Amino acid sequence: MNEVLINIALLAIGIFGLYYGAEFLVRGGANIARILKMKPMVIGLTVVAFGTSMPEFLVSISAALKDQHSVAVGNVVGSNVANIALILGFSAFAAPLVIYYRQVRKELIFLLISTMVFIGILFNGVGKAEGIFLLSVIFAYTIYLVRNPGVHPVSEELPEKDSSLFRNLLFVLLGLAGLILGSNFLVDSAVFLARLIGVPEIVIGMTIVAVGTSLPELAASAVAALRNQMDISLGNIIGSNIFNMFFVIGGVSVLHQLPVDNVIFRFEIPVMLAYVMLLFPLIFISNGIKRWHGLLLLISYFLFNGYLFYGH
Repeated sequence: MNEVLINIALLAIGIFGLYYGAEFLVRGGANIARILKMKPMVIGLTVVAFGTSMPEFLVSISAALKDQHSVAVGNVVGSNVANIALILGFSAFAAPLVIYYRQVRKELIFLLISTMVFIGILFNGVGKAEGIFLLSVIFAYTIYLVRNPGVHPVSEELPEKDSSLFRNLLFVLLGLAGLILGSNFLVDSAVFLARLIGVPEIVIGMTIVAVGTSLPELAASAVAALRNQMDISLGNIIGSNIFNMFFVIGGVSVLHQLPVDNVIFRFEIPVMLAYVMLLFPLIFISNGIKRWHGLLLLISYFLFNGYLFYGH
């Protein structure tokens, strides 16, 4: 019993460390970039975008190095599902999102193509060559966004300005420490609890771990929606999903071979693809995502998690 409580506590500490680690890393990194005279848009598309993907990246790295590959892959697939069903659903339920299809058509098409390419690469496992390809795509995509400021779905708000180099370096170091410790605590405790309750590790990766690593996106999108900044709310989701697939899995597989259990293609992968495809009719027909759409997305997410726990 004591071991169970300890692991539950470590799970909570891990999520806490990941959330504030990402916050501190983005805050310090963005302000150092300001001190170096980088343009705000470039900072948002690089420091902020990569920084908010660091929880998924470090958790997947930690899991892969411990040969818990199902957690690594499940974390990314689960985070992408959570981004649309949980985070976008919550944002729309809090404040309906008015978005015109013509404004986000290119971004949605790119997200769909990216998702299909990612699924194709997963079929035979992801090795170093595939990882280099995925990283090349995300870096090329980032350069394209920087050079085409009129089209940038990764439009996250910058943190409050702080010109102290020492304080910002300290934030970066604290952020990295929080992310590293948090990722290790989260992976170890999640795997322990998965084995204890008798569910596959991939289920824990797609649920508890995925939600824990998606907290920065949840906070950013909810605040954006409440401020009626709909483009930022949807932009965060599109950008985060693309970065998860290409930066996280690409980076992990360059450092460590990433085998993929084919069982994920029976349910979890089709669900991830279905949520991406669902965005098209939602936005095209309704000019956005209404409050009742958000509620249905939330309900579907909880049903999805229920099936993962009780249907396996």
